[in-house]
Amino acid sequence: MRAPPPVEFSGSLGLPGRVSLASLVGATAAVLVAWALPHAAAQWDGSPAVTPLLQGGVALAVAVTTSGAFWLELRRSDDGARTLRWDGQDWMLLAAGGESLCGDATLMLDLGPWMLVRFRPTAPSGVRAAAWLGLTAGADASRWAALRGALWNWRAARGDARP
Repeated sequence: MRAPPPVEFSGSLGLPGRVSLASLVGATAAVLVAWALPHAAAQWDGSPAVTPLLQGGVALAVAVTTSGAFWLELRRSDDGARTLRWDGQDWMLLAAGGESLCGDATLMLDLGPWMLVRFRPTAPSGVRAAAWLGLTAGADASRWAALRGALWNWRAARGDARP
């Protein structure tokens, strides 16, 4: 079977992606706190009952605080657009600063107009962590089908970055 044709796709998380991700993290933390609060209060002797109003207020405070902290971290760590490139044999990830890494790209989730791709660099020492890329069709609709084809049809060979 021949390899998929070369393709290059640039994308970044963007404002809607950052807002969605920060909201999801905040909501997750709030649900965990709202669930754990009555159970924790029941463990303490003589503690007042946790009312739904108190439970909701604490959960809302946790959601806002966690979302805000995560938003600030996303803004601090946002290194701009990254380019995922398939040259017909190897995957490369090009950062906005000019750094390029060779490695393996794996399609983790495909929702049609949105994909989650894990890129594992092939570093000699193995110290680099995987990069997670949320890619959307709106970023470059003309290359979207070629990128999906390359991610779906590429198969890793022996000696690649996979454990």
